[in-house]
Amino acid sequence: MKVLSIGNRMSSDAHTFLPFLAKAGSKRLLLSNLCTENASVEDHYRNYIDENEVYYYETFLPGITEMMRPDGIALHEAVEEEDWDFITIQQNGVLSGSKDSYKPYFGEVAAYCRLVHPETKIMIVQPWAFDKGCPLPEFRELYGKNSDNMYEMTAQCCSETALDEELDGIIPIGKAFQIIRQTAIGSRLTLDGQYANEIGQFAAGCVMYEKIFGEDVSGVPYNLPDYPAEINSLIKLCAHTACE
Repeated sequence: MKVLSIGNRMSSDAHTFLPFLAKAGSKRLLLSNLCTENASVEDHYRNYIDENEVYYYETFLPGITEMMRPDGIALHEAVEEEDWDFITIQQNGVLSGSKDSYKPYFGEVAAYCRLVHPETKIMIVQPWAFDKGCPLPEFRELYGKNSDNMYEMTAQCCSETALDEELDGIIPIGKAFQIIRQTAIGSRLTLDGQYANEIGQFAAGCVMYEKIFGEDVSGVPYNLPDYPAEINSLIKLCAHTACE
């Protein structure tokens, strides 16, 4: 399977444990991420139009869990490099619940990817809502410093975008985070209220695994190191529930 994500640090977080899950599940995976810090879909669109060579190109080769990270690559170079099975596109966290931030930029980037790869599945990644302790002023201004509000607004934006742009699906990482927050794990999912810690990264990877390979991640014999078995099982169950 060949997967390209067009995203930002949140997509980097989602990729952290996915190669380990794929290897444990005996899946062949080429995984790449076009990443700039906090990139929005408007940034991706403008980088595509202007052919800006501004991306880190984070790549895991099949069977390898050590990342290569060359920089100075343009969006079109990565899209055209491989015959991708999946291309995922993600809005940044701050703007994930802002309807106006998606149009027309998301559709333009998706249309370009379809033009190059008509058979590739194009999916939108649903970002997670920030934790209530997030200090960013935008979290207060846009979402009332409320994780539930941010999740609901983000979920609506992703659903509408998937429908409007006739995408092949949604990768519901945000939904998995909300489910986990209702368990004994609680809100221990981020480092700073915004970016994921190990538990959040593992949860995001579990969701991506299930949506890409179409297989219940609960049966994959890889667990997050240094955490008890019951925590790992709970994370996998929450990821599976979100995907269902």
